[in-house]
Amino acid sequence: MIGFNEKDGILHADGVPLSAIAKDYGTPAYVYSAGAIRAQYTALSGAMKAALPENRQPMLCYACKANSNIAVLRVLQQMGSGLEIVSEGELHRGLKAGFDPEKIVSTGVGKQAREIRECLKAGIHQFNVESLPELEHIQQIAAQMGKVAKVVFRLNPNVTGGGHHKISTGRDRDKFGISRERVIEGFEMARDMSHVEALGLSMHIGSQIFTVESFKEAFEKLPDIVGELRELGFAIERLDIGGGFPIIYDDEKLLDLSAYARWVNDIVEPLGTEIIMEPGRYMVGNAGVLLSEVLYVKETKDRSFLVIDAAMNDLIRPTLYDAYHGIEAVSGRDTVMTTYDVVGPICETGDTFSVGRTLPTMKTGDLAVIKSAGAYGFCMASNYNTRPLPPEILVDGDKHAVIRERQSYEDLMGGDIIPDFIK
Repeated sequence: MIGFNEKDGILHADGVPLSAIAKDYGTPAYVYSAGAIRAQYTALSGAMKAALPENRQPMLCYACKANSNIAVLRVLQQMGSGLEIVSEGELHRGLKAGFDPEKIVSTGVGKQAREIRECLKAGIHQFNVESLPELEHIQQIAAQMGKVAKVVFRLNPNVTGGGHHKISTGRDRDKFGISRERVIEGFEMARDMSHVEALGLSMHIGSQIFTVESFKEAFEKLPDIVGELRELGFAIERLDIGGGFPIIYDDEKLLDLSAYARWVNDIVEPLGTEIIMEPGRYMVGNAGVLLSEVLYVKETKDRSFLVIDAAMNDLIRPTLYDAYHGIEAVSGRDTVMTTYDVVGPICETGDTFSVGRTLPTMKTGDLAVIKSAGAYGFCMASNYNTRPLPPEILVDGDKHAVIRERQSYEDLMGGDIIPDFIK
């Protein structure tokens, strides 16, 4: 993982020993490398610059839902990134992080009235429309506000590319997007609307797309429908081609960025539109770890359980998606190896991070990291079992700081109210 390497027998985040992070901030804790985030952004933007003309570069809009900490957003904003949001809360986070509203796009199948109003008030770049009732809703609210909403229609191409079925979004059966026929109907509806301007199409086939040729298959559906829409007299000025780039959790096949960029140049660029992309996990997934301490080693007749202080409420991906995450010891990494089931303290058998994982022999007080936790980690965490949320720490070279404090019990329970009628 870029940003996480062994130095003098101890795993470091950039230039800082993770043992020092644990001492200063406690465990469990999320730790992110700013350098790794910058490296990912640079790799993707560099591939685009190498393949596409200088004046045809895509607008990279980071998918905020992957990791929405404002400090992480600021790192990407400083790199020149735009932002893809799926809620009003993410809009406010993006604005607070300094993103230009003209570089923010709003997606999602269930945009609420308040969210639409706030996006119109901010003046975002566009709404990616997921259904015709949503289009009517946007028209109604924009008319009430005296605003013109710029929209593109999300085409469902009936293409998938691997990844867990719960994060696939481009199949006919999925709730996302609109069929080709309905897209044309949407443009016809928008033409008669007073406060909507339809400008193009969007497409996103899912997340962690390890069958990378699926991107090419999806792109190849665009020229025909763009041509048909133009023949019908509709202006197609924007194409949002989504994201879904894979990262390595175990042994996944990474996206060949050069090949992907060539597909964009050969298939999408000739259509003469603005190009928008929505990378999320790719930017931050391997830039973060969940740092944890061993509580006990529990031996049974059949198994050795490595019980750590992180739990499924801190990182739900293994139990929700059966997701693999690498696990490493922070120190003592060259000792005799032992096979463990790595589990947390929550009262659920599902609170298991791995089964039969071979690691250096560990004991109470040793530190371990769960890797590839920078995306869909903290942002999906909960207070299950009344466990406070862990802190988030950002490391940049030899500097480190808390970017979200560990939640206190006062914070956790402060919103609970006992009503008068049961006092």
